[in-house]
Amino acid sequence: MRALLTWTPRILALAMLVGLGAIGASTLKEHPADTTLLGMQLPPEKVALSPAALWQGDYQKAAEARAAASLPQRPAIVRAYNQAQWNAFGTSSMASGSIVRGAKGALFEESYIEAHCGLKLKVDVAAMPDYARRLRRAQDWFEARGQKFVYVLAPIKTTWFPNLVPSSYPCSAKRDSVYPAARQALTAAGVHWVDGRAALEAQRGKLGYEFFPRNGIHWNQLGVALAAKAFVAELNRQGLETPALDWDVVQAPDEAGLDRDLSSLLNLQTPPKGWKAPAVTAHPVGPPGSGAFTVTAVNDSFFDPLALFLTQARLASRARNYGYVTLAPIEYRDGVAYPLTATPEIVRNDLIASDVVVLEQVESQTGGLVGRRFLELIEAEMAREQANKTPA
Repeated sequence: MRALLTWTPRILALAMLVGLGAIGASTLKEHPADTTLLGMQLPPEKVALSPAALWQGDYQKAAEARAAASLPQRPAIVRAYNQAQWNAFGTSSMASGSIVRGAKGALFEESYIEAHCGLKLKVDVAAMPDYARRLRRAQDWFEARGQKFVYVLAPIKTTWFPNLVPSSYPCSAKRDSVYPAARQALTAAGVHWVDGRAALEAQRGKLGYEFFPRNGIHWNQLGVALAAKAFVAELNRQGLETPALDWDVVQAPDEAGLDRDLSSLLNLQTPPKGWKAPAVTAHPVGPPGSGAFTVTAVNDSFFDPLALFLTQARLASRARNYGYVTLAPIEYRDGVAYPLTATPEIVRNDLIASDVVVLEQVESQTGGLVGRRFLELIEAEMAREQANKTPA
């Protein structure tokens, strides 16, 4: 019965993309509902047979846990229990209890609600100006090497649907405090950045779809396309000429793939219905294997579907995404995902060899660990280069 999930939905979504990217964002499929429990499960503990283990009952308990985990009926039992808990209380033990059901059935990840409402900030807002100045120095270094640098700020679902956040999470005076501070600091420092929230807000209510799904935490395919267009516009502004980015949109039968990265983790018998869902197909601007530039990103999970979309459109010949620096490395080519190996040295070498360098963070994590680790890698390389230039 213990199908407790230890990965956050963001990390799991990256792993899902590795397996699903090969068939394209518009045709993502879910695991069969009756055979596979989604997420990472804690394996039953192995206890060596010994007189002490037998006397204390530890060996017997471990054997029972292994036997329960191997039962063919286990997925059905887990789902039945999860469904009863979800129907009765609107809560779940899955994903360590982090999935929250809001108004209209919208699913949220609790940490995003806490950050949005100012209940638990994970970054130091007062340190934002210094963080932006460090980004600017790294940006200048990349530009001196002939590379383009773009900082992508991805919106979070709570800022798109603040009215759907459960009232049990009272927002404090610090509500939505990170985004305004980040916006001001990045602009003041002269960082080349893409405002994902602004790109989506400019089209709110105009295209017939929401830009976040009911059952997932990331932007949906249409949100991704709008953010990709803003990203390409920033590259054009920096002088990197590219063909125009365009796409087709049709209504999907239901939310699927990453649009269900939260509801899939619930492991229910009957998954919740989705909202009206867009299925987006990019217009390729060239033949297979072509592209105007290469991209290397250090990113949260929001940039993964965007990078995939850029390679489907063949604007990027390849995009290497180092999710959380070394935790979830993926390469996209022609809309297909390939796993990578990542060490700090590999990440650094890919960053300094790419046409376009990207650092992407969600609003609530601006200046957080991922960004600081990116800067530490680059600043160490900058220092090494300077030391080699300094006469002995």
